[in-house]
Amino acid sequence: MERRQEFRASAREYGIPEHLIDWALRFALPRIELRPEEHGPGPVVGRYGGLPLLPPDVEWTGYPHYFASVDCAALPGGLDLPLPKDGHLLFFGNKDEPEWGDDSEDTEGRVVYVPAGIPTAERQPEAEHAGYVSEPFPLHGHPAWNMPSTGHDVIESDEEWSQRWEEFGDIGYDNAPAGELTLGGHASPIWDDPCLPPYPDGDTTPWRLLAQAHIPAMAGKTSLGTIFWLMRPEDIAERRFGKAKVRLEMYPPE
Repeated sequence: MERRQEFRASAREYGIPEHLIDWALRFALPRIELRPEEHGPGPVVGRYGGLPLLPPDVEWTGYPHYFASVDCAALPGGLDLPLPKDGHLLFFGNKDEPEWGDDSEDTEGRVVYVPAGIPTAERQPEAEHAGYVSEPFPLHGHPAWNMPSTGHDVIESDEEWSQRWEEFGDIGYDNAPAGELTLGGHASPIWDDPCLPPYPDGDTTPWRLLAQAHIPAMAGKTSLGTIFWLMRPEDIAERRFGKAKVRLEMYPPE
């Protein structure tokens, strides 16, 4: 069953009125979930972990740490972001405890776009970052949809639905991230939705979620968390991936 149909069926089971279900489904967004093969077939659209393939003019010492690459030409259709039709997107972020501060998002991660046909070479990290390199495996793309999380502005804008949504979200709807990397859709925050104001750089135009990923737990180095890469749609369309901003959310250490 398609994800929006699942949502409708589950909401009906919990007694959500039909007019509220219709209202809420207007805010569903498409996303692509990138997962290992054991979590479903789907075409191979990228690779998680390993070492990044970078052009010679792109500097990288091992930090921010490398997460994954996505083959834009292999992505299934349906995403409502103006992604490139070819080339690769490489996602970098901090897998260690973040350094919180006003400028931390400028150093905690970035997105690198490598156009098709550009020569690249596998890049080795410096020794101090070698422990953050994970074993590579292919990522399979799965088109899906997801809904805003509890507390999102569009949910809070309707008092009747806001009250029912909080109950429904607690007992019937899971907005957790799916897969090692997720492109598009609504953010799945631990605490606060990074796509809600205040936006980066004091912008008044909403930023979109380009991608999100789990931050893997590493013994003695970090707690679990989620990393979000945010961009303006117009910057995505113009291939200005250097303007991506990063937000981190971490679970408290146990």
